Amino acid sequence: MTKYVECWGADRPFANIAESKLVKNIGLASIAMIESNLLPPERKCFNFNCFGAPTELKPLTMWYRNTPREAMYRARPDTHFRYDVICAFLLFISMAAVQLIVLDVSIALLGSLMTSCLSLALFLYLSNVQVPEVNGTVTERNGTGQVVASSRYLRLAIFVIVNILVSVSAVFSVIDFSVGPVTDLNLNSSNYSTDSHFENDMVSEVMPILLYHRLEVAPIYLFCCAISLAAVSAFLRSGFILKLFIMLSSLISQVVALHFSDLYQQYNFLYMDYSLPLEVKGFLLLLLVIAILHTLDRQGEYVARTDFLWKAKLKVEQEEVETMRGINKILLENILPAHVATHFLHQERSAELYHESYSCVAVMFASIPNYKEFYDETDVNKQGLECLRLLNEIICDFDKLLLKPKYSGIEKIKTIASTYMCASGLRPGKEEGATDEKRTEEHTVVILVEFAIALMSILDSINRESFQRFRLRIGLNHGPVIAGVIGAQKPQYDIWSNTVNVASRMDSCGAMGRLQTTEHTAKVLIAAGYECECRGLTYVKGKGNLVTYFVKTPFDGKL
Repeated sequence: MTKYVECWGADRPFANIAESKLVKNIGLASIAMIESNLLPPERKCFNFNCFGAPTELKPLTMWYRNTPREAMYRARPDTHFRYDVICAFLLFISMAAVQLIVLDVSIALLGSLMTSCLSLALFLYLSNVQVPEVNGTVTERNGTGQVVASSRYLRLAIFVIVNILVSVSAVFSVIDFSVGPVTDLNLNSSNYSTDSHFENDMVSEVMPILLYHRLEVAPIYLFCCAISLAAVSAFLRSGFILKLFIMLSSLISQVVALHFSDLYQQYNFLYMDYSLPLEVKGFLLLLLVIAILHTLDRQGEYVARTDFLWKAKLKVEQEEVETMRGINKILLENILPAHVATHFLHQERSAELYHESYSCVAVMFASIPNYKEFYDETDVNKQGLECLRLLNEIICDFDKLLLKPKYSGIEKIKTIASTYMCASGLRPGKEEGATDEKRTEEHTVVILVEFAIALMSILDSINRESFQRFRLRIGLNHGPVIAGVIGAQKPQYDIWSNTVNVASRMDSCGAMGRLQTTEHTAKVLIAAGYECECRGLTYVKGKGNLVTYFVKTPFDGKL
């Protein structure tokens, strides 16, 4: 017998304790899982290094040490990119307004501003085009705004082009400034005294006021350069290292353009400031601006990456919590009926003992009397282990039968040695709504009889595979019962009443291979079309002599 039992694939208690996909795939869970899963380890529960600097970030680049996480961070869509473009466009508009108000209007100025404005307006439009939902549902076709927000390379391209346009517009009009040197203004030594003091006085008197006006606007270009640097910093998720590179490149290009322009050469000559030219002063000032913006960008990058990291950890914690909730639900539903488990999981419970009252419940006890003869503790069956394994195979097959929708109204109460106890009709809240009590009573009893016949069929199949001759002895009764949960450390759902006691006696005083029931239950079955054989008066322990019936089944004549 051992060689046949060892090859069976029966479920073993606690065999699924290491299953990671328990909640999604398993129908019958092991109770011992609660011991290792109810309390999470101390390293969990949102302990993010006490909210200090995350060790997952590299200190210099602020990149994640975990390469897949870094790829996820870079690949995530930027739904706020359009607002970055809007901010850059508004900064450009403010810079253009300053130039148009302060500077002399020229073709170079208007051309650069109009070209940049139209280009920025186009990028602004493309970044904000969204495809609206149709009848409350999202369409498969995405607008350019969604495409730009979801494509990292498109965002980087727009970021670079926008900032090039803004940076060029800040200093482009300076190339249009041209004025002859101050020494060309009819100030030669033949017309005036060679005395230097007298010459300087004459320069001040004859220099046109317009030249002063044009030269005094030189610092405005530095302010425009500062605005262009702020436009770079407006793109929050473009990477602080890339933004630093763009700002330094723009600064160097702008300072070089200003240094070689006539405007700054004449400005430095006019104000006699040869020690430190204006463009050098502006360069140092703009370096300070870049340092401030870079600090803010780095801080923003740190906050964004830390937030992403915490959200990732929070998601893992939430998944573990959901897994634990699912495990707890499965464990409770394995030891309690589904409606009772729902009560303990979701409802606010009072201190009162949980109980239910039913007026019509069918109770069945199915035992295997000759299993005691089969069980033996010898070296051949490993001190009874193989006998226990076979019993486990039988009980597991009985339990799997309950998973069928047809028997969803049947609840397994418990097993006592080789006796299987179950009941039908335990449906709280539905009993009162039944319009036909007689039909409900008939269905409650009939479904349990069909389940009993199915148990006989399963046991007969196991007998053929294991070369055994096990027979079921089944007792059935129906009537009012009280159900409830008792126990604190090891709670158990059970039912109590005279109905349960009589059903147990129908089993104990029954016959092997037969289904015995009481007289009033037999009447219900006869009305439902079942054939019942009157056994006559039968002595029932604790109840005296009762008229009992055998329900005829396809397995009555089998030995």
